[in-house]
Order: sequence, then structure tokens, then C-alpha cells
Amino acid sequence: MPIESVSGRVAARSALFAVVVGLSSVLPAAARAEAPVTAAAAGGQPMTAPPPAAGDWRHQRQLSVMAGLAQWTLLRGGNVALEYKVGRLAFEVSHGQGLDLNQAGGFDLSSAERDAGVEIRVPWTTGFGVGYRLTENLHVLIELKAHHYALTGRDPTVRLDYTTFSVGPGVFYTIHLYRGLFLEPNVRYWPNVGSTLKGDQVAIRQPDGSIYEHHAHDFGLFANVNLGYTF
Repeated sequence: MPIESVSGRVAARSALFAVVVGLSSVLPAAARAEAPVTAAAAGGQPMTAPPPAAGDWRHQRQLSVMAGLAQWTLLRGGNVALEYKVGRLAFEVSHGQGLDLNQAGGFDLSSAERDAGVEIRVPWTTGFGVGYRLTENLHVLIELKAHHYALTGRDPTVRLDYTTFSVGPGVFYTIHLYRGLFLEPNVRYWPNVGSTLKGDQVAIRQPDGSIYEHHAHDFGLFANVNLGYTF
């Protein structure tokens, strides 16, 4: 056999061997890259879900400090609150003090309280709420509150102190202003579930000798706007 023919076959076999060796190093890597898709398509183990996006609010934690504007501007008192959101859950603790319910025409008094001419102040009010976030900016709470009242009758010698307890829902919506600054309009319903008054009422004698039956003050339904900052 001619030497040229033998050397040609050797060269061809060497080239084929090099191609096979090259493919053997490339194919396993490609197979590994496609393995999850192939396994999922074949009914094997499901692919691992991608990690949540960094900006997804359902995977964030937020701590905010707030002040209720109605307490500061209309009732001549003060209110501060802490709000903590983690995923779908929302928590809040709040405390107010020095509220004067006779301010702004006594809009927060009942008609019977206004007619009786009583003055009602709230030395302190405190409580907490636990709730659920329906969207990034909308959440609802169930709140448990205690309110302490100091009442003075039309006769200034008549004074009364008592505490009420309420449980009710609240709806809150966050409006972002600038960076961490926000407004949070809210509507709440705080019906009384108990009080330190016997029978939740007391008889108060008026200067003309008539009797005014004072029922424990009930905040009931009211609206407010919180001004807050998220850290």
C-alpha cells in the first residue's frame, strides 16, 4: 500500500478523534444546562422558582412613625403611632393624650352630650392593631383601644373619670409624598365593648335640678389622616 495512502488515513482518523474528544467536552455542559428543562418536560422534579424581585412589597419589612393630624389640629392634643409591615401583615401601636372633645364645635360629642353642656377631655388613649395588606398601599386592621375620660358637668363641681374599651376595624390607604414621607387617610369604627362605669352610664345632676343620664362616651365611626415617615 502506498505510504501516502496510509498517512492520509492516519491523518483523517486523528482529525475524527479530535472532533469526538471536543464534542465529549462540550456536550455534558450543554446537557447539564438543559437538564432542568428536560426533567420538567419529562415529568421529573419541577424547576426551582426564581427568587422574588428586590422591589416586591410582599417580601419587604417597613417601620414607620406617624402622627394623627386630627388630634394635633382639631382636638388640641397629641398622638403618635408606630406602624410595622412585613409581607402581607400590618401591625400598629398608638398613644394619644390631652384631647379636648369640646374643640371645633364639639363635633366629636354626641348630641346628648352637647345639649347637657358637659366638657369631656381625654387625658390618654392607647392601644394596638393587627391586620392584613390587601395591596401595597391598602391595609385593614382590627384595633383594641382603651380611652380614659375626664368629664366636667355644667355645674363645675360635678366631675367624673372613667375608662372605656373598644374593639373595631379600620381601613388605611398610604399616599407616598417624597422618599419616606407619606399621608395615610383612614376610617375607623371603635364601638365600646365595656367601661369602668357601672352599667356604662351615670346620673349627673344639672344646676337646675334636672338629671342628665351620661352614657359612656363612644368614639364610634370617625376619620383621620396620619402624617408619617418610613425608615
